[in-house]
Order: sequence, then structure tokens, then C-alpha cells
Amino acid sequence: MRIEDLMSELRDLYTIVIVTHNMQQAARVSDVTAFFNIAGTGSPGKLIEVGPTDKIFSAPDVQATEDYISGRFG
Repeated sequence: MRIEDLMSELRDLYTIVIVTHNMQQAARVSDVTAFFNIAGTGSPGKLIEVGPTDKIFSAPDVQATEDYISGRFG
């Protein structure tokens, strides 16, 4: 958590971009979340959905996003 604490201290001074597969971490540290998924489109690196983190985790617009964050993927 020390890295997350440092990110919190620096967030007003810098734009911080992280890449993680840890949904709990993404929810804790980000203001905006982007979801990329090869299974959703068949194309690596394809952006599926982007938006405010609270909306992405509570009411995503795209089914593939909801499936991933709720653990229904594969």
C-alpha cells in the first residue's frame, strides 16, 4: 500500500497512469478507468469502455466490462 499512498500524495501534481488486473486496486486508486479486453473484440489492445471509476464499477455501459469486473470472464 505504500505505493498507493505515494500515488495519493502526488495525484494533485501529476497525471498517473497505472495498468493493473487487480480490480480492487483500480477501484481504490483511480478517478477514471479504461477497460481493454481482447475477448470483447478479438483485437488486442481494443478499448471497450472508459469513464469515471465509480460508474465503471457500479453501472458499466458495456456487458463485457460488467462481466470482467464481476468475475465472469474467460
